[in-house]
Amino acid sequence: MTNTRIKTMARKSLMGLNLVATLLLLGALFILVNFIASRRYGRADLTRSKITALSDKTRQVVGQLKNPVTLVVFYQPSHRLYQLVRDLLEEYEQLSPKLRIEYVDPDQDIARAQQLAKQFAIERTNVVVFESGTRHKYLSDTDLADYDYAAMQLGGSPSLKSFKGEEAFTSAILNVTQSTQPLIWITTGHGEKSPEDGEPMGLTQFKKYLERENMQVESKALLERAEIPQEVRAVIIPGPTRNLLEQELLALQAYLDKGGRVLALLDPLTDTGLEDLLNRWGVTAGNDIVVDPTRQLPFVSAANLFVTSYTQHPIVERMQTFMTLFPLARSIQPAKDLNGLTVTTLAITSPQGWGETQTNVEQFQFDSEHDLKGPVSIAVAVERQGQPPTRMVVIGDSDFLSNAQVSNVGNLDLALGALHWLAEQEQLIGIGPKPLESVKLNLTASQLSGIFWLSFVIFPCCSLLLGAGMWWLRRK
Repeated sequence: MTNTRIKTMARKSLMGLNLVATLLLLGALFILVNFIASRRYGRADLTRSKITALSDKTRQVVGQLKNPVTLVVFYQPSHRLYQLVRDLLEEYEQLSPKLRIEYVDPDQDIARAQQLAKQFAIERTNVVVFESGTRHKYLSDTDLADYDYAAMQLGGSPSLKSFKGEEAFTSAILNVTQSTQPLIWITTGHGEKSPEDGEPMGLTQFKKYLERENMQVESKALLERAEIPQEVRAVIIPGPTRNLLEQELLALQAYLDKGGRVLALLDPLTDTGLEDLLNRWGVTAGNDIVVDPTRQLPFVSAANLFVTSYTQHPIVERMQTFMTLFPLARSIQPAKDLNGLTVTTLAITSPQGWGETQTNVEQFQFDSEHDLKGPVSIAVAVERQGQPPTRMVVIGDSDFLSNAQVSNVGNLDLALGALHWLAEQEQLIGIGPKPLESVKLNLTASQLSGIFWLSFVIFPCCSLLLGAGMWWLRRK
């Protein structure tokens, strides 16, 4: 046997041993990874809008569950929301052993489906049922997602716009586990926006969102009661157009003195009678219209503005990447004399914004002698320490919560953040719907040509040259 042949056989044996060793190493690594994965659960949401990434609010609510909660996913696997619901609930399931989730296919498990329909009075399929003790609640597909119905005009089907699963699931868990619901009054009798009005300027959508947050909402005329009961967690005054009466102002003052909570939404160019009361609580409502040319929406007045600047406060701490749209706002500033109150600005314009006092002109122009120089505050939070502490939020616009505006960008987040802070539920601030974005990459003809040459010519040729080089080296 020649030396060359011996060397060739040795080389082949060594290559075989290397292959076996590599395979053994890969096998051991595979076993190790699976062992670790069985001991430690972890998932990463790499989608752009983080569909299944849970917020701190949800982690706190679910992680602190004291009573068991049963979820029944009464869904057809073919439904467009089924996989989104399942993926999200897998994340919930990891947060607490108190959660028990059952999946029921109404088309396959007919007997169980009939039992559930009778037990929970379910009249439709594709719902998620939440049960804890004697309380239950179910969510339909319209509770879990927003739809775009534009295609229906052309005979198509509605498309998904956003997924509200986390918002709806966490609220439902709170609904069936909390023994009490915060009582919220919305005032009437002064031309305020109404939670019973389904028109664009009404508040029916806002009321729906409050109820989803496990709040009990009632419309009340302040004149009906001599005083506001302390069990009322917060009073909302949504854009009065007529003055409140002296008796009502006294009732509000007495309520605040005893640790009450108020959310006042004051529109510009309107005398509400609340101005003196607010001033005593450290707030100045400007007789102006806030404009900001740098925060102006296209093709509309500079008074129709959006805000992207917020301060450090629990209400807005999670809104730093959001914008709030105010159709028409007045300035709301901390007063000069705070009388021991803590007054915090929440939302402000850019430095180029100002409070316009000449409200009867078509073209706004800053007047240093009369106008309020920016940045201008549009919303403030007031707190007075005590047992319990008095809290108030004042915002210089009510239109941003109307049916036509409440779903815009950060409008709802600001309002819900304010209500949760007023009710001392700071841990519940911070969940909103997540858009289902369709990401498109638009390429020019030259870019497409470049991709073609790279994919079908340059890369294959490089691979062939590399392979030929390796073959030539082995021949040597």
